[in-house]
Amino acid sequence: MAEFIPSTLVEKYFAAISAIPRPSEHEKAVSDYVVSIAQDLGLPCTQDSLGNVVVYKAASPGREAEVPVMLQAHLDMVTVSAPGSSHNFLRDPLQLFVDEKGNLRAKDTTLGADDGYGTAYLLAAMTEQFSHPPLECVFTVQEENGCYGAQGLDASLISSRRMIGLDTLGQNIENTCCVSCYCSDRLIISGEPEIAEDDGKLLCIHLSGLQPVRTGALVHPEQGNAIKIMTRLLKKLPFPVRLCLMKGGEAENYNPVECDAVISLPGEVIEEEAENKLRTELKTIDNEINQGTQDLQLTMRWEGKTQLSISHYDTKILLNLLDLLPSGTCEISPKDGSMIATNNIGLIDLNVENFRIVMSDRAKDPGCLDGINRRVTELCEMSGCSLSIENRYLPWVYRPDSPLLQATAALMKEQWGEDMVENICPGGLELCDFLVKIPDLDCVMFAPIGGECHSTSEWMDRASFNRMYGFLKDLLAKI
Repeated sequence: MAEFIPSTLVEKYFAAISAIPRPSEHEKAVSDYVVSIAQDLGLPCTQDSLGNVVVYKAASPGREAEVPVMLQAHLDMVTVSAPGSSHNFLRDPLQLFVDEKGNLRAKDTTLGADDGYGTAYLLAAMTEQFSHPPLECVFTVQEENGCYGAQGLDASLISSRRMIGLDTLGQNIENTCCVSCYCSDRLIISGEPEIAEDDGKLLCIHLSGLQPVRTGALVHPEQGNAIKIMTRLLKKLPFPVRLCLMKGGEAENYNPVECDAVISLPGEVIEEEAENKLRTELKTIDNEINQGTQDLQLTMRWEGKTQLSISHYDTKILLNLLDLLPSGTCEISPKDGSMIATNNIGLIDLNVENFRIVMSDRAKDPGCLDGINRRVTELCEMSGCSLSIENRYLPWVYRPDSPLLQATAALMKEQWGEDMVENICPGGLELCDFLVKIPDLDCVMFAPIGGECHSTSEWMDRASFNRMYGFLKDLLAKI
C-alpha cells in the first residue's frame, strides 16, 4: 500500500473531490467547488437549487459552428465504511492509497470512483486546451439515492443532442462501451406489528463476515444476504421465537453484510442448545455460499428478561415475509445464462413499534421488473403490510444505428486493435432521465477499468484512469 500522490491533472481533480464529503443530499460543498473552478476559468455556468451545475465551454478554434456535446457525471457517491470504521462521511476526507496492483482505493470506505472518475474528467476537460466542439459539462446530484438531480434539472439549459456519459465503472477491459441499461424500482415495506406482554429471556445475535458486493453484480454464484441469513437462522430455532429488534444493511443498492437481531425465547430454553442450533445452521449456510469461502460469524449474548415483544403471530408473519421475499438473481436469460432480473433486500429497521424494509429491484426490461413487483405485492397483501413502489430508473434502449456509438467503436478499434465490446449496465443510469427530457439524445458511456462499486472493496486502475481520459479527448477531437 502506497500513498496516492497525484501526478496528472485528472488525478489532481480526483484527489480534490475525494477530500470533499459528498454523500447524496449533501453535495453543496462539492457543487460549490465545481462552480469555483468554472469561475476561475472564466466559463459560464449555472447552479440550480438542488446543486446541479452546468458549465459551458466554447469550442476550440475552428470548431465553433459544430453541434454541442454534453459530458455528464454525478457528484455524489455511495458512502459505505468497513465494520468498526470511525469514518464520518459528512466530515472526513477519503483516505486514498495505491495498492500493490496499481489500483486506487480508499482506506476502510468506498472509493467514490463512482462517479469521481467522471467528475474529474469533466473538470479536466473544462481546464485543458484541446480540440473539441462546444461542450456542456453537466454535474448532477443525488444520483445514488434515486437520480433526483437529473430528474430536477431544467432541460432548457441543455442544447446538446449528443451525450457522453461518464458513470459506468465496472468493466475489466477498456474497449468496452455501455450501450443500454436496466430499469429499477425502490420498494419499501412498512407496518406496525402487534405488541404483547412477555417474560421470556433475551438473546442478542450479531451476524457478520459476508463479503461486500455491489447489487449490480448479484449474479451466480450467490453471494448471500445478511438479512436473509438472519431470517433463516431464526426460523431454524425449534422454540417459539418472538422478535424484539432486527437491524441490518446500509442502503437499498448495497448487499447487507451484517445484521443484528434481538429475540425473546421461553424461559425454559437451554441457552447452550439454542446457540448450538444457530451455529450449526450458520455452518450449513456458509458451505452453501461459494463452498464456504465466506467468513460467516455469529456473536451471541443473553440479556435477562423482557416485558414486551412482538407477538408470536406477527413474528411468524414477519419472518415468513422476509424468508419468501425474492433476493439476489430472480431471472436468468435462457440464451446466455446472464442475469436479467434481480432484487436486493438492502435494509431492515424493525422494533416493537414499527418496521421498514427497503429493497431495490433491477431488470433488463420493464416486464421482468413487473414480475418481481407482483410477487412482492402479493406477499405484502398476504402479510398485511404496506408497500410503496417508487420508480428509480427507466430503461435505456439499445440503438445500434447511433452515430456516436459508431464513432466510439471506430476509435476503440483504432486505438486497441480490437472490436469494441458492447455492455449492458445492470444498474440504472441518470442518462435515462435525460432521454425523457431530450428524446432524440444520442448517447454512449465508457469508463476506466475498475470494480466493486458501492462497497469498501471499490477500486480503479490508476493507469487506465489516465488512459481513458486521453480517449475521451481523442473522441471529442474526432466526432
